[in-house]
Amino acid sequence: MLLRLTACLLLCCVTYLQAARVVCYWDGKSYWREGTAKVTTEEVKPGLSYCSHLLYGFTAIDDDDYHLEPVDKKLDLDKGKGQYRAVAELKRAIPGLSIMLSVGGNQDNEDQEKYFEVLEKPERRVKFINSVSTTLKQYGFDGIDLAWQFPPQHEKYETTSLSSIWHKIKKTFGAGVDSKADEHRDQFVALVRELKAVLRADGKLLSIAVLPHVNSSVYMDVRQLMPYVDMVNLWTTDYRTPERSPEKADFATPIHFEYPRLAFQNTDFTVRYWLEHGADSQKLNLGIATWGRSWKLTTDSGLSGVPPLLADGPGPAGPHTKTDGLLSYYETCVKLVSPTNPSAPAGMIRRMTDPSKRLGTYAFRLPDRKAGESEGLWVSFVEPETAGYLAAYSKMKGLGGVAILDLGLDDSRGICDGSKFPITRAAKLNL
Repeated sequence: MLLRLTACLLLCCVTYLQAARVVCYWDGKSYWREGTAKVTTEEVKPGLSYCSHLLYGFTAIDDDDYHLEPVDKKLDLDKGKGQYRAVAELKRAIPGLSIMLSVGGNQDNEDQEKYFEVLEKPERRVKFINSVSTTLKQYGFDGIDLAWQFPPQHEKYETTSLSSIWHKIKKTFGAGVDSKADEHRDQFVALVRELKAVLRADGKLLSIAVLPHVNSSVYMDVRQLMPYVDMVNLWTTDYRTPERSPEKADFATPIHFEYPRLAFQNTDFTVRYWLEHGADSQKLNLGIATWGRSWKLTTDSGLSGVPPLLADGPGPAGPHTKTDGLLSYYETCVKLVSPTNPSAPAGMIRRMTDPSKRLGTYAFRLPDRKAGESEGLWVSFVEPETAGYLAAYSKMKGLGGVAILDLGLDDSRGICDGSKFPITRAAKLNL
């Protein structure tokens, strides 16, 4: 009896290890960065040893006839740098790696309405599907990821009343944001079903991604979608950003949030929503960001640095990512000093860990009034330790794996601690 039980437990463990996925997104724009931030197909190879799937992005949808086209044609097409073909050929270097294209991902900034237009007419869906099939065959990709650009819901703000919070949750998660929301939800199911029929015949994979702040209750019919997708990548990131909450610095990627914060702005709520609405847990991948979100602090931000706290908009852009309010992991780690250090030198920030493993890591520097500084910096970020307990949470929930967002913002050169792709590695090891 004991031997039989032991064998059963071992079989369960082996089954999970075989099923555990590390889906790695890679935004091609990192090709154009300079110096140690540049990530080409050569620099990305060490990270791919941790990945089961590579999702390369991002691909756009043409405004006129709804075919696929690269967001960056100079990079991806053969007449440019030929990145599509170079990425697809990585399968030769990494046996067993599945390589897919990702569509949308909030990187297709031209005419957002086309993401509705494709859905609304069967003939447009046919054009799109035919283009997907042709593109995958032409370059040798293994499948397509629909990171569909549905409109994000508006930011909600906390109140001091718990009943008011739950009223807002119900209103936000239950209400549509466009007049044809019900139709668009059904049409998205139709697109996925029709696309899967073609891809199945071609032996190709199909996944969908749930982008930050997209209201799943409005646009995703979970039960209807499940039979047609191989994976669902939950982008459980950016619950708070300086663009959406410029005056309040807070944890960007918490597993749990506590009152008085909004109860739906956390990883656990997102995962539970999908599971409770009929998702196959083994098809869900938990998103893990490789970037941090930053806010400027002022002399009115207090002295503790403990969030939430008053802020004055996005923090300054990093030297490589060059985007206000966003720092890659390799841009963040070089700014860190020990929390035991009584003061953070100019340009440096003190790292504060999360013993509860519920909220995340942050680092900050208050304005130095003696030096006449009017601004400080506060950063919520994912580091290897954070990635590890996010992966452990995914395992505890019985999910299929994790989705790394993205390889180009992880530490590809080993700047932080000498190891390459430390966030991706930590996620893999904790599955």
